Amino acid sequence: MTNNKQQTAVEWLWEIAYNRELTVADWKQAKEMEKKQIILSIAKNLPIEDGVLTAVQKAEQYYQQTYGGGEQ
Repeated sequence: MTNNKQQTAVEWLWEIAYNRELTVADWKQAKEMEKKQIILSIAKNLPIEDGVLTAVQKAEQYYQQTYGGGEQ
């Protein structure tokens, strides 16, 4: 993207799919991008009681409980 805006995992995956055939590696990368985006979004909205690391850890725990860590 040319306007310095970060792509969401869905936007990135669409761009890959539009320009060429998707691979398993592309799918895994998109899932990892989405996971990081979700965790950072959650962490930004948690109170920072014991530091930023704790907020990220809590966000990762929430992600695992909500979406699981299994491969698809």
